[in-house]
Order: sequence, then C-alpha cells, then structure tokens
Amino acid sequence: MNPNKEVSRRSFLAMIGTGTAALAAASTGLTPLLETAEASAGKLLGLPAALPFPALQPQTANKLAVPAGYAFDSLASSGAGYIGYWAVPADSGQEELLWVSHPADAPQDERGISVLSVKRAPGRGAWSAVSQRRITATERVRLTGPASGSKALHSAAAVQGLWSNGSGGRTPWGTALAGEQAADAGAVKAGIAPSATGWIAEADPADSRFAVRKHTALGRFTRGDAVAAITRSKRVAVYMCSGLTLFKFVSSGQYDAARGKENAELLESGKLYAADLGRGSWIELTADAVRGKLSDPAFQMPAAASRLREDLLEDIREQADVLVYAQEAALVLGATVLEQAFGLALHPADQSLFIAQTGSAANGHGFGSVLRLAEKDSDAGAERFESDLAVSGSRLSGFSSPRSLAFDTEGRLWLATAIPQGHMHEGAYASFGNNALLVLAPSGASLGQAEAFAYAPVKGIFAAPAFGPGSTLFTSVQGTGVIAIRNS
Repeated sequence: MNPNKEVSRRSFLAMIGTGTAALAAASTGLTPLLETAEASAGKLLGLPAALPFPALQPQTANKLAVPAGYAFDSLASSGAGYIGYWAVPADSGQEELLWVSHPADAPQDERGISVLSVKRAPGRGAWSAVSQRRITATERVRLTGPASGSKALHSAAAVQGLWSNGSGGRTPWGTALAGEQAADAGAVKAGIAPSATGWIAEADPADSRFAVRKHTALGRFTRGDAVAAITRSKRVAVYMCSGLTLFKFVSSGQYDAARGKENAELLESGKLYAADLGRGSWIELTADAVRGKLSDPAFQMPAAASRLREDLLEDIREQADVLVYAQEAALVLGATVLEQAFGLALHPADQSLFIAQTGSAANGHGFGSVLRLAEKDSDAGAERFESDLAVSGSRLSGFSSPRSLAFDTEGRLWLATAIPQGHMHEGAYASFGNNALLVLAPSGASLGQAEAFAYAPVKGIFAAPAFGPGSTLFTSVQGTGVIAIRNS
C-alpha cells in the first residue's frame, strides 16, 4: 500500500461522486455492473437524496448538537453500535423498521438485537417508536456451516444467545447481520463456552419466523461491520473486519434473486480469505496452509497472535478448526495487521471498499485513517486488488479516529469518530472537540475536508448513520440512545 501513489482513473471515479462516476463509467466501459448512478445507489442503499446542512464548528459542551434546521427525536434509551434502516412498502400500512445491534458493554438484559417499529407524525413531525421485538442472549441459536457439530465446538449444532457487540450489516436478499466478540466476557460470565461467540448471525428484521442462525463458514473473530456484494460469477462476497484483519468470504453457490431469503444458504459454504494489503492479494485460509507454516522450524509467530504456536498446531487439524481460530489463522498466513479497523462501507457507484482505522496513539497513528480497496476488474470475487490511503485523519482533514462509515447517494462519505476519552480535548486532539458525525464530500480526485453534521456529548460516540425517508438520519449516541435526526 502506497499512500503517495498517483490516483488511478478507477480511484478518480470512486471519489468524484455517484452521478459523474456512472456517466464516466458508461462511456469507458470500466464498470459494466453499473446501470446508472441513481439506480445503483438506490438499489444498494435505499436512500433519498443526500441531506444538505450547515456545518457545525467543533463542540466541547456536554450535549448533543445538530445543525440549524434539524431536530432530533429519542426512539430508545439503549445504545447501539450499528443501526440499519428497513423500508416497507408505502401502501402496506406498516411502520418503518430499525435494526439495532447493541454493544458488548450494554447491560446483560440489553445484549442482542432490538427491532424497532418507528413512524413519523404527518408533515415534518417527530419520529417515535411504536413497538419493539428483541433477539436476546438467552434464546437458542442454530449453527450452520462446516464448524457446526465439529470437535472444535464440542459437537454443538446450536448455542445459547446472540451476544451482539454493536456490529452489523445486511444481505442482498434483505436480511440483517449482527456480529459478536470472540470469547465475549458477558457470555463467559454466563457460563457460555468461549467458542460459542465471535460468529456472525443472520436474522430478518421484518419476519420473526425467520430462524436466527450463526454462520460458521464466515469465521470466528471479534467482529466489526460486514458488507456484502455480488461477484461477477453471481456468488456472494462478504467483507468483514476484526480490528486487526480484513476478511472476505465468497460463497460456493450462486445468488438467485428469485429465491429471496432462501439465499441465506449461500452463507453456509464457501471460502474464507484474509487480506495482504502489501501484496494486494487475498490469502485463502486452509488447514493445510496453516499447519505448513506452523510446522516450519524457521517460522516465527506474529506478534499480534494471541495463542502459542504449539497450541495452534494441536488445535488446527481440519477446516472447521480454521474457522474457529480464523483470526490466528489469518495472522499466521501473513494477513496485514490493521489499527483498530472496524468500519466498512461500499461506494455506491463502483463498489470499492472503504475501511475505517481508528488508529493508535501508542503507535504514533492516533488520528487514524480511511483506506480504499479496489478489486481487480471491479469483481468482488477476485483474488487480487489495489489499496490506497483514501484520507488520513489530521487537523487539516478535519477529523480524527474514524470508527464507522456510510455512504449517501451523492458519494459523500459519512464517518463517526471515536477519539479516546483519555485524549479528549487535550494536546493534539484539542481542536477536534467532542466525537462527531462528519461528512467528506467528493472533491475532484479525492475527498474534501470533513464537515461536522452533529456532535455527541463529551462521553458519547455515534453509530454510522442509516438514512431514512424525508431527510431523516437514524443513529445512536452512547449515553443518549437511538435517535432520529430530521429536517424540521
């Protein structure tokens, strides 16, 4: 990865925004998967036009601040690390739905998922929550895929609870994803085996009859967000991050839109990869490759690995074991070590992947950065890619410590920051104020300076926004709860 690399034509298209990118792509044939900018973005995100707003100046007061012309409504007092918006047909008579993934530090009885039914008063009225459905840490959840029933999971085909850690995503067939911590402390305290958590779970916000399941084929590790794409061969690719490593799953079977939610079976079988950003390649995680490395007397265990070489040699004997110890397998095989990379977003025009690294003050990269990964031939199933530094946190760029990401239909990048509490308002971080929800608009071949849409209270952190109808943005604020920010 070379931050000083000249921006390629593909990079230019990714940055300049949806409308122009689609027009240029149509004239050059660079991205045949695009139909039009508006159609592409609409299908992927289901968003209205981007929200205009007057940018805020840095705030240090212990209160939530939103732009002039906007108001916010409280929908739930419990917080979330990830929020997804699910639209319903206008003539259905049903309320809109929010998928709320609660963080790992939530009280035990709040762990899991809340599905909020929300509605807005006529005109530009306030939003309110009408009802709530819960998926909790107490219910039985089925395991799918190669590790289900395996020796590594003590022959378990089901486990107790969805122990959410505030991460999430959505599938092309309209279901939702929720991630967990590996060896979740709350689960361990409740007597749950450590290997029962760290998976990605799938559920349907709109249908409680859809059985919640954890997909072991996507590996076990402390989860960040997940984003899905369709490959040129019509397989499903799911990008995932663990803080340390970027992963990709590619399904064995092909996606068929006519099958609807039966496509969930695609997440039960496939190949799991980890990214080597330096070589621009995806490393397939296999038991033979891992054991080959560990058996080499000259091999030195990566510093970031949490297990001893001898223990891993004993534990990893078949592919199911690789999935259970996916983080260690990725590090052993040479995956690039990232700096608190948890947020992911796909650009709505060219499907390039943006990755938020919160950074580490201890390593001298405290302001963090956003990376961009472009697959070879714009194919999510490719084994090669190019990566660049899209933008680095700094006083010049106007932000620090990005945690989560989202794109709107204009190709603007929204990011939520997570400046460490121990550095808030001090030293190099003083000029940034509280943690914020910011927007970086396309500017030529790059991203412009960040503009603040909202500031959290002093100890607050925003979730990445989910865009709803009528100039509404749904998010969560640590200490405040789930809110709707609307044009008033």
